Amino acid sequence: MPRRSDTVGGVRRFVDISVPRNIAPNINAEEHAGIVYNVDDLKEVVVANKEARAAAAAEAEVLLKEEQRSFEAWRDSLETVPTIKALRAKAESIRAAEFEKALSRLGEGMSKKQMKAVEELSKGIVNKLLHGPMTALRCDGTDPDAVGQTLANMEALERMFELSQLQAAAA
Repeated sequence: MPRRSDTVGGVRRFVDISVPRNIAPNINAEEHAGIVYNVDDLKEVVVANKEARAAAAAEAEVLLKEEQRSFEAWRDSLETVPTIKALRAKAESIRAAEFEKALSRLGEGMSKKQMKAVEELSKGIVNKLLHGPMTALRCDGTDPDAVGQTLANMEALERMFELSQLQAAAA
């Protein structure tokens, strides 16, 4: 038999899937004649492929579990959003009420510039007071332990500021 081109490795390959075999197994012994694969050889390839697929599936399962854990942590971190809104709304309502009370005490003699300065002062104080609690409620959701701490902080703030009553009234 003539030699095959180098594009196929220079060797003819025969796959004998018949029973009984139709290709003589001694072709393997002849130089440049070819390689014979039979059903038993194919079974070995199948077993090797199954093992490779099982290993890949195990790796994929590990990745999926990591991603699921990250997703669940992110989803849990979203639970703080209503608390953040409620805390900000409560602080703003207190600030606005106290600002109006202060304006009524100061009388009509204040200029618009002075009123604007007092209002900005009240907003600045509220923002500075809320910075710590808001930071404790923000979490990117990548670390499940941090999410757990954030949810504990959320529950504590809801109790301290009675936000559950405010949220129930808003709903």
